[in-house]
This record gives sequence, structure tokens and C-alpha cells, in this order.
Amino acid sequence: MKVDRGGTTVRARTGYCNVRPRDLLAGNSTEKTLEARAASAQAGNISASMQLPFFYTGTNTARVNVDMEIPMNSVKFAKEKGKFRADVNILGIASTEDGRVGARFSDTVKLEFPDKKQMEAFQERPYHYENQFDIASGKYNLKVVFGASNDSFGKLEQPLAVAPYDTKQFGISGIALSKEFYRASETGSSLDAELISDRKPLVAQGMQIIPAGSTKFKSTQNAVLYFEVYEPLLAVPDRKDPLEVAVSLKIVDRKTGEKKLDSGWIRVPIPEKSTNPVLPVGMKLPVTGMAPGGYRLEVSALDKPGQPAVRVIDFDIE
Repeated sequence: MKVDRGGTTVRARTGYCNVRPRDLLAGNSTEKTLEARAASAQAGNISASMQLPFFYTGTNTARVNVDMEIPMNSVKFAKEKGKFRADVNILGIASTEDGRVGARFSDTVKLEFPDKKQMEAFQERPYHYENQFDIASGKYNLKVVFGASNDSFGKLEQPLAVAPYDTKQFGISGIALSKEFYRASETGSSLDAELISDRKPLVAQGMQIIPAGSTKFKSTQNAVLYFEVYEPLLAVPDRKDPLEVAVSLKIVDRKTGEKKLDSGWIRVPIPEKSTNPVLPVGMKLPVTGMAPGGYRLEVSALDKPGQPAVRVIDFDIE
């Protein structure tokens, strides 16, 4: 790869042979156990939460981010050679209404601590798990099963609706809500790790945004959202007319319908001479001081020629 542009930093994998498999547990007994639990009506005994934002990668295809918060106080660690170890196995299956598998992934998270004190400190907070998979547009039911021992497991089930999309049309992605965000310049090693694992980080306005594993917030938290606007006119060579893209946020009370916020239209900066049709957008989610309850966020995007593209997500204030 050659970059003939001053002041540019390029990050890329040094090879492709070390990419982590999408279905790491394929064919082994652990995956079969998790499959049986996914098909069973039995609920798990570990609670967890999950968020599933998606981002289009082509016509009628999207990359789904799986973001989970898993309590660690139910995970059993074994002491081996003086260290405390546990493996958390995870299986996700997205099924269509007629039972066909649209996508799947499996993974193992290996945990290791040198002493009991560090292990117990780790167990005091939920573990943030992230993964990504590709899927075609459509309506699915995603089941995620995870466990660290034979008698302890959790199961989450959530609908996943990826609307049809044509890359020749103006559009908008799903919405990722977040409680964690950092300057991308300060997360160089973590960005490199995500590239190695073949995951695309969410970066906008120089900030890396980590999607939360839950859509519940506290009114004292700093919250942000990430989404992508797709403007195919950016890819038109030698375009003469300047492009304008704007977005707006609206928040309403889900129970009463009362409007809590209307940001109006906010112009999205377009990089000079850019031909990339994907415009990443990061914005503050103004939850500070909001009363406990259920809310609905509506994000709209608009360019000069067309109608607004709209995406909606629910969230709660505790």
C-alpha cells in the first residue's frame, strides 16, 4: 500500500492469515451445547443486556455490531498453576421468520488473573463484549447464548430489522448509543487490535465511540450517539454543485408523546474533495437532567435534492 499524501497516518493489518474466525467454535462440542440451549425454551440463569446497531456496507447488506454487558459475578474461575482462569463461550444465531439462519457467530473470551484480588475486582463490574457480523437486509430474531460452565449460562433474544437499502440512494444507518468515547489519537493500540480482529471501529470527528451494551442511561452520565449518513453524490467525479447534508435529533416521551428535544437541522461537515459516500456522525445525546422514564430518539438526515431519511431508537433514563 502506498499513500501519496503528507500528514496521513495509515493503519492496516500486516497479513490476513491471523484474522480471527467468525465462527470460532464451529464443529466442536461447546458450540453444540450452546446451540441446544439456544433452541431450548429454558431461560438462562445469568442476566445480560444487548444493543444491535447496524451499518450498511453495500446494497441490502449491513454490518451488525453486537454489544453486550455481561455480569461477571456468576462466572466461575478455576485456579490453574497459581492463576485464576475462565473461558466465556458465546454463540449468536440470527434466524428469519421461517427459521432459516441468516447469520451466525461464535467466540471464546479467555480471562486470566494472577491473583484472587484482581479476579474479584474484575467481577464487580459487567464485562463489555463486542462482535460484528454481516447480514442481508431483512427481519430476523437474534439469539445470543453465553456461558462459562455447564450449569451457568445466559440467553438473550432480540428482534433485528435491517431495512432494504440501495447504495445509489441517500440513506442513514442504525443508531449506536454510547457511554464511552475517546479521542482516536489516544486509542492507537486498541484501533490496531480491532483492525487485526477484522472489526471496524466507530470513529467520527476524531473520536472513537464504543457502543453501549444497554440502552439504559442515568441522567448524570455523558452519553453520545453514532450513526452514518450515506450520500452517493459524494462519489460522483467532478461534481459541480456543492453538497449539503444536515441531521436533526428529536426526543419524545414514549408514554405521553411529549416532545423533549428538537435540535433543528445541523449541517454535517463534508471533507474537502471527499469521494467517500459514508459520512460518520457523532453527537451528544442530551440526557443530563432528564427525568426517569422511557424515551424515543428520532434521527433524521437530509441532503439538498431529497426527502429526509429517518431512524428511530428507544432508550430509558433510570
